[in-house]
Amino acid sequence: MTLQQYADYLVEWLEQQRHFYGAKGYVIGISGGIDSAVGVNLLMKTGAPVQGLILPSDTTSAQDIADAYAVAKSAGCTVIEASISPSYRTFMQSMQPLFRDDAERQNVIAGNVQARLRMITLYAAAQNQQAIVVGTDNAAEWHTGYFTKYGDGGVDVVPLVQLRKEQVFELGRLLGVPQAVLDKAPSAGLWQGQTDEDEMGVSYAEIDAFLRGETVSVPAQKQIDFWHNRSHHKRMLAPAPQKMVE
Repeated sequence: MTLQQYADYLVEWLEQQRHFYGAKGYVIGISGGIDSAVGVNLLMKTGAPVQGLILPSDTTSAQDIADAYAVAKSAGCTVIEASISPSYRTFMQSMQPLFRDDAERQNVIAGNVQARLRMITLYAAAQNQQAIVVGTDNAAEWHTGYFTKYGDGGVDVVPLVQLRKEQVFELGRLLGVPQAVLDKAPSAGLWQGQTDEDEMGVSYAEIDAFLRGETVSVPAQKQIDFWHNRSHHKRMLAPAPQKMVE
């Protein structure tokens, strides 16, 4: 199957999922990154209504916002910008008694709260428009658990989850994603200066090589195994005990 054929399959698959949900259209968050850019371009090919949402926070760069608008314009998708910063600040202030000042990885805690606020926003918009929420996680992120549980991982469908990062970029070029998006370093934008590869300690090229079944360096394999093994819970429904026998 060629990449074009797979893209055509994904468009058909998305429509099958939409009909399964009994929904009228789709809602997707547009971050200015490659994954959401590919996602929105695929959605626009379905012919169903698509609402793009740009949901910046205080840590979102002006360039990411500009790229998100460029993606929406290039794809022909209607877009609404709504900052999550007021909600985030209110939440963190009102819930401060719950947080320990000495907790490890404070920036990750803050980033996860932002990701979950975006999930809430996407679902509220989707319910308002009788739409489904489309996720943007790819195979590399799925294997390593590089997504926020009940954040960007909280979606109805994940069309890119079988594609390696390199394939997402290749599909982006095929779909005409803006060059600025194709050229930028992948980042969740959860804090200033954050990049995916710096945080994971392994490159997408190495993860993709592993997913292709190739041998990678010992340090890369160690990091891939570390992230995969600690994130099993993200790839499954919440465990339930067996039913009580009466």
